[in-house]
Amino acid sequence: MTFRSTLKSSIRKAANLVGYDFVGFDRDSARWRLKRWLGQHEISLVLDVGANVGHFALSLRELGYQKRIVSFEPMRSAFRELQRNAAAGQDWEALPYALGASEEERLINVAANSQSSSLLPMLDTHSQAAPESVYEWQEQVFVRRLDQVFSSFGKPSDRVFLKIDTQGFEKRVLAGSGAILNQIQLVQLECSLVPLYGESELIEELIALMRNLGYAPVDIQPTFRHYDNAHLMQADVLFLRN
Repeated sequence: MTFRSTLKSSIRKAANLVGYDFVGFDRDSARWRLKRWLGQHEISLVLDVGANVGHFALSLRELGYQKRIVSFEPMRSAFRELQRNAAAGQDWEALPYALGASEEERLINVAANSQSSSLLPMLDTHSQAAPESVYEWQEQVFVRRLDQVFSSFGKPSDRVFLKIDTQGFEKRVLAGSGAILNQIQLVQLECSLVPLYGESELIEELIALMRNLGYAPVDIQPTFRHYDNAHLMQADVLFLRN
């Protein structure tokens, strides 16, 4: 074992003892790989669907991505904070509506932790795995089709990365994107390994759907585990257009 690896091991062991860990920024890091995918495929526009207050867009800026971002968030309180974050940056636009398969108004269920909010009903498997995610109230929101609004912020020459984090509504967002799929090089979907929301698809169904649309899964990052038993419940899967 080299001096460098011995030092790294000692530092990591010390961090673990107080409840922390160190993760290298290399090919073992999902963030490192995402940065590489964005550059490798010359992404000029990121569509951040289900943005909440802008965590994902902010993480992209930390990675050094400086091109355009458009974030979509229908919940009023989350959108206000998202708008402030977007205004403080450059080439970042925030839009106050959801995306789906049709133009409509729907009720969104607002969760106590905000990020678990969904246009779909929450199942007991979710609320039991994460008690802080229970719904507290509902809001009326607008839903638009991506392929009908894209021309207001996108260009025909854009190479697009579509990130969808919509708590079970992913298939509907994809259904409303059909006319511009030829411009979308990368898609990141939040996929559930167990049923968490009513009327939603599981990871194997979404992977099959994406294959049918001409995309292959190329990366995966665990995101949500059961509070008590640590079983994996959700993961972000990255797809590349064939």
